[in-house]
Amino acid sequence: MALNCDLPNPIDPAFRGQMDDDFIEYYNKNLAIVPPTHVIDLADVRANPQKWASPWCRDYSSLPFVNDMKITSGDGHQFAVRIYQPDAELFGSGPFPVHVNFHGGGYCFGDLTSDGALCMKTSTEVGLIVVDVDYRLTPEHAFGKGTEDAWAAVQWVYSHAHEINGRSDSISIGGISAGGFMSCVVQQLARNARLPLKLAILSVPSTHTRRGMTNPEDSAFPSMVENALAPCLNWKRVSFFAAVAEKSMKEGEWEALPLFWRSPIETDSLDGICDTFIATAGCDPLRDEGEAYGQKLVEAGVRVTMRRYTGVPHPWMHMVGIKKAKMYIDDVCLALKYAHGL
Repeated sequence: MALNCDLPNPIDPAFRGQMDDDFIEYYNKNLAIVPPTHVIDLADVRANPQKWASPWCRDYSSLPFVNDMKITSGDGHQFAVRIYQPDAELFGSGPFPVHVNFHGGGYCFGDLTSDGALCMKTSTEVGLIVVDVDYRLTPEHAFGKGTEDAWAAVQWVYSHAHEINGRSDSISIGGISAGGFMSCVVQQLARNARLPLKLAILSVPSTHTRRGMTNPEDSAFPSMVENALAPCLNWKRVSFFAAVAEKSMKEGEWEALPLFWRSPIETDSLDGICDTFIATAGCDPLRDEGEAYGQKLVEAGVRVTMRRYTGVPHPWMHMVGIKKAKMYIDDVCLALKYAHGL
């Protein structure tokens, strides 16, 4: 599969032999033709979300079994969640297990359309309710506020599951990239609060702070250097997200956050954490830190399933039609079925 270097956002030639052909075809058709959002003025992205949305974004809010509602965070902020109900003809009348999803986007991008297709697929394939969280983004809100919303959503589901025909005794969480980071934090918060979770799905998670790093070599993880020029998420994009997050905070706010809110892998203890499924990508700068977090969970006695998907980069699971995306969805659905006893 040829790489077209005349495109505005081409795959670096160094990765030609590492990528699956069907990924390269998808990328050249859908992603290489537009500049990445981190080089676009953020005001333009905010003003024109549909123009700069990823090709996999889907809005299912008009469907009868999908509805939006508001939840109040700990500081009084109200945020939206989108609730996907399973097909009663296929799965019965419920109540159903609940999976809470946190989208990716570097804490800076994303909304309730970002993971729409994956939320729909998960609900319809597994037979559970999916609650997708529209958490606060940087730089309009301080880094950490999004995680507050994520945790508030899980607490609300635990206390109010009956209001959405859900089961408070069968809750799982998950997210991609920044959403994976939030899932790391939330699974630790849930452990501390004795709120039982069946499973956490950490997909290409960020697990270690980037604060203070000026180049890939500053990272303790070799994949940050190895995949610094990878498609979809490269070092420039990683450092952009880190800079936006840092600028979102006033003096002292970063230090005031608990360590595991800033860098989940540096937590004091992972004892008692819920079962965890971790998905990493072979051509992802975040690969090694995700796997290192998984190893720390294993050492703490946590039941962990880890799978590395080779030949693809950071957000491959969204790319409908490529083999590794289907493989990921099948793996996640199977893990959820097992965790919830379905």
